[in-house]
Amino acid sequence: MSFLARTTLLALACAGLLAASAAVAADEKAKSTQSEGKWVKFDAAANTVTVKITKEGKGAKPPAEVAVKKGREASFKVNPTGSVLSRTSVAINGKKGEISDIPEGKTVLVYWVQDEKDPKSRFARKIDVILSDEELDAKYGVDKIEAD
Repeated sequence: MSFLARTTLLALACAGLLAASAAVAADEKAKSTQSEGKWVKFDAAANTVTVKITKEGKGAKPPAEVAVKKGREASFKVNPTGSVLSRTSVAINGKKGEISDIPEGKTVLVYWVQDEKDPKSRFARKIDVILSDEELDAKYGVDKIEAD
């Protein structure tokens, strides 16, 4: 085998390894944990949100140092502005919203990962506000059936 052929094969092998490691890193980054809780507050100065956890979560199993506990408050770092790829997105009844629009006590789903910059912290990628049964009934005009 010629020097050029060996060099080409080596270059292709290295490119394949780099692509595979990038795909693994993307898979790792894509895995988040979904936790449900009651909204406590948004601290705009610190760019954090606090949620009282009602369901610990499903999806990726987080490392023990950042795991959340049912019945306890958990803080999440957020990025309310910037690129779609880096900011925390918010959906209120399926429509784009702002973190500052979420009222205290609302039920939310937080999709989060271990913070890349601080492994002892959590980063919220997405926050979905869940409407209560009463809010859904009012929104869609459902009348309650009276029992006789």
